Amino acid sequence: MIKSITRRVVLAAAVAGLAAPALAQGADRGPVKLGAVLSLSGPAAVFGIPERDAIQAVLKQMHSTTPDGRRIDLVLVDDKSNPTEAARAVSQVINNDQVVAIIGPSTGSGILAAGPIAQRLKVPLLGPAGTLAITDPKNEFYPWVFRVAPSDIVDIRVILRDMAKSKTKKVGIFYQEDAYGKTGVDEAKIFGPTIGLNVVDTVSAPYTATDLTAQATKLRNAGVEAVFLQVSISALGSSFLKAARQVGLDVPIYANAGLAQRSFAENTGPEAEGLRVLSIGNIPFDPVGGEVELAKMLQAEGKVPQGWGELVGTNALMAAVAAIDAQKGKEITGESMRDTLETLCNFKAYARGKACFAKDKHDGWGEDALVITELRNKQLKTLD
Repeated sequence: MIKSITRRVVLAAAVAGLAAPALAQGADRGPVKLGAVLSLSGPAAVFGIPERDAIQAVLKQMHSTTPDGRRIDLVLVDDKSNPTEAARAVSQVINNDQVVAIIGPSTGSGILAAGPIAQRLKVPLLGPAGTLAITDPKNEFYPWVFRVAPSDIVDIRVILRDMAKSKTKKVGIFYQEDAYGKTGVDEAKIFGPTIGLNVVDTVSAPYTATDLTAQATKLRNAGVEAVFLQVSISALGSSFLKAARQVGLDVPIYANAGLAQRSFAENTGPEAEGLRVLSIGNIPFDPVGGEVELAKMLQAEGKVPQGWGELVGTNALMAAVAAIDAQKGKEITGESMRDTLETLCNFKAYARGKACFAKDKHDGWGEDALVITELRNKQLKTLD
């Protein structure tokens, strides 16, 4: 009986033009709620916190209002670097807070865990991760996940092409034990041979590992001529570099964009000198264009730019802002946000490159967002 009464009340309100709260984010130009499910604790906080800081700095600069005058209310939740927690948080901000889009989760594993929930509840995720699988068209939840960073395919091909210039043939890989690590290894094994690089051995470790002597020794004994790091956790990358030098693995080392972070660069020793690192822009050390603008906003809030986290976090925010303003005068729902995101191209963001989505293209950024850097004196220097 209570359910039937509630149903009649809601229907009557709708007929009267008094939309229920979950549906009111458009016609009355009230605030639009965005979720941000980010890694604010745990190992992935090294980039989750910069994502949060940049999103908050830009919203403050915008007075939490889009260019078209729509107010944005941000609902922030910590996913604790845990996929299960990420899925729970996504469900929470949709069901309890009625958000119409979500920035995050921060990690590929978190996005994969939350994807089915986004699909079921019809609210899009703006995923700040390179993990290839998050936008695989074979996923049932594919329509509901949009990547706001270059994908691992793009990243790996750029850094491996740079490695191939050295005439290296035998490559070893160290990767972190998650979706980002595994899919990166798989792509390197496919693409490497096409440019003369053969993956002769791979080793891995969980996020929290500190003694990587066994992994470095295994690659040394395999006779590798170069090592590729598919790692996004700064401490894990640092531990591997120390172990490599200790066991005499004295070969060139290249790293994917996950390690392009101030916390990594500044906390390494001489063992990291000369490391080549792919980077999404270079906001901590060599900012250009929109990166300079974003860095000033962060500094005004007492924050020191850390790396790619700020850029992918604000990529997601600016995509959401563009989608909101593209729906002038319309009711904004999760479904309308999803549909609108697929039409966005060349909207304002702070990262390098041109952002563009389409129905059959949920990877918004490409190779033009990337640079090759080299670690020198605890700084990542952009190479020409």
